[in-house]
Amino acid sequence: MEVAISRVEKPPTDFAVTPFFRYETVEDVEASRREKRAVMKTVELCEMRIAGEKNYIPTVPADSIWKTENGQAITYAERFSEQYQQFKLGATQSGDGTPLQQLRPFGISDAQISLCRALRIYSIEAVHSLEGASLKALGVSGNELKRMANAWMAEQARGGHVVSELDALRRKVAELEAEKAAERAVAEEALEEAAADAEIVSAFSGMTEEQLKSYIKERTGAAPRGNPSRETLLRMAEEA
Repeated sequence: MEVAISRVEKPPTDFAVTPFFRYETVEDVEASRREKRAVMKTVELCEMRIAGEKNYIPTVPADSIWKTENGQAITYAERFSEQYQQFKLGATQSGDGTPLQQLRPFGISDAQISLCRALRIYSIEAVHSLEGASLKALGVSGNELKRMANAWMAEQARGGHVVSELDALRRKVAELEAEKAAERAVAEEALEEAAADAEIVSAFSGMTEEQLKSYIKERTGAAPRGNPSRETLLRMAEEA
């Protein structure tokens, strides 16, 4: 007897589906016909447990084509690559999304979490994505759970906005600190130059005009012409 393989006409969003890979032993019909006896084979299957669907579990071969993108065929194993890798390694297969327990601050109860699990709803994002019949499947808790999920999503969005604002503020502070550091460096350099000039002026200020002329001649190879003022001699000595 062959395993019934469901064809998924319109796949739900990834948050609304929790994949589960498993092995199944089925009859190889073509081989059975050739051998004229029942020939069995083991295949890898992908169950897609859809949020809000208690009895409907689309099941497809893991290597069947989910879709073709840019000429590249994408299988269900590739679509749910993380869970497929867990399956091949023998690890516990986990779905995507944020655990429902994170809705505790918003009032979710153990009974509501159990109800969600019974309807194959395993994450806050899955609750948030529920619409129509899938939402109605939650019964009287549906609207309340949807409200909690919406509130959680809104809080995450606000948190992301605040983080962005903080990052922008940190960058602005860093830029201002860099500008101030550059200004301090320029000011310190100017002070050092002024101090050096002051030392030079102080060294020449004790010289007589004749000593200044001798210094200038020694440094430049030519004595000052004419009868320059003391201020001119000090400037020439500084430049020599």
